[in-house]
Amino acid sequence: MKKPLDAPPLEKVRALVKRYLERFETIGWNRFTSFKWSAIESESLTEAQLDALKTAMLVEDHIPDYSRSYQEMLAIQDGLPPGELAFRREMLHFVFRWVGDEDRHAHTLENYLRACGRVDADALSLEMLATLSKPYTRPHPGPMQMAVHTVIQEKATQVFYACLRDAVEEPVLKEILALLSQDEARHCGFFVDLLKLYLETPGGADYREIKEAVVEFKMPLHGIIDNYKRRSIAMMRAAPGYNYREAFSLIQLALGRYADARVESRSHTLEDLLATLTAIDKGGRPPARIYGTMAG
Repeated sequence: MKKPLDAPPLEKVRALVKRYLERFETIGWNRFTSFKWSAIESESLTEAQLDALKTAMLVEDHIPDYSRSYQEMLAIQDGLPPGELAFRREMLHFVFRWVGDEDRHAHTLENYLRACGRVDADALSLEMLATLSKPYTRPHPGPMQMAVHTVIQEKATQVFYACLRDAVEEPVLKEILALLSQDEARHCGFFVDLLKLYLETPGGADYREIKEAVVEFKMPLHGIIDNYKRRSIAMMRAAPGYNYREAFSLIQLALGRYADARVESRSHTLEDLLATLTAIDKGGRPPARIYGTMAG
């Protein structure tokens, strides 16, 4: 039987969660009252932008299943060692805050679609319920691999909202997308920091599992939303500059360097991987030495 990976030290996880919640316990906007719904200039939206927005809303609206999946993974169960119980409880403090943000995203996008007057309200409700009822299964069993997966997912979502914000001319939607992008950047930052804790913990990270999570990555609701491939292509066209593959191609590159390196150089490649994650968190480019491996 495979030995479970070691969780990062509890005091570091507690400090990470505390730092996040101290900074973002309350985020200063309201899904109902922060926007001038009556001022929406719906005629400035293209059909492609509306379709992309609807797809994003459907993905965000699956939050009840995402929440269930994370809470199952971190379930408080009798018989677990005290350290594991404490780790799970600390992580759940973050999860409850995180899923609250994501629920607000879904609800805000729904509010916008209904207020803009460009979609059939009844048809939207039916599509939402039909999608919501399809079960989601998390792609990996444990929190270390899920941290890898979620770094990519959150970064890709942040980039999509930012690119769509730049592409649309409608001012209310621009404001909404800017706020959503900021939230996703914060979420990505948390999971980057969590993954870095795993990488820094002896026995905390299995690089084969990290590589597996990167190579097998698919965006949430892949295979669940009808016509997913067509809709994904449409999202990229509606938000020029968006390509979710950019977020994990950098991690793949660093992992490839690690996998191909000699045993005695493994610590150096770990530094590369940590530097890549830090660059993704900050929205910048990783160190030149990582990019330099692309040609060789």
